[in-house]
Amino acid sequence: MGYRSEVVLVVGKEVMPQFMVTMAKSTEARSMCWGDAERTMDYSEEGSILFRWDYIKWYGSDEAIQAIEDFMDWCDSEEVEVEGAGREAMDFFRFVRIGEEMDDVEQRGMGFWDVGVQRAISY
Repeated sequence: MGYRSEVVLVVGKEVMPQFMVTMAKSTEARSMCWGDAERTMDYSEEGSILFRWDYIKWYGSDEAIQAIEDFMDWCDSEEVEVEGAGREAMDFFRFVRIGEEMDDVEQRGMGFWDVGVQRAISY
């Protein structure tokens, strides 16, 4: 059966060209993003896309997952040109993964802060 996660990835228009390079290089990632994910186009700004997967096996050994993680690694280390100035690419994406265990939460990227984990007590 395997360990399952809920995952959201938001890609801003500023890093979309690199994301599309990632999609072009990986048939599996392309299928996962454009076939398996729920998508919200123009999420919070024109040209951005929110991808959501529920109950997905998010293993780094999977080729599609590795391709997306490579894209996020690129964002963590590169700059993009925005209005004539260099800006950190990490400011233009957001990744949040919640695993089955209560403390299994992963967050990357500095953009789209409205995407995150909320905690509340249910009774």
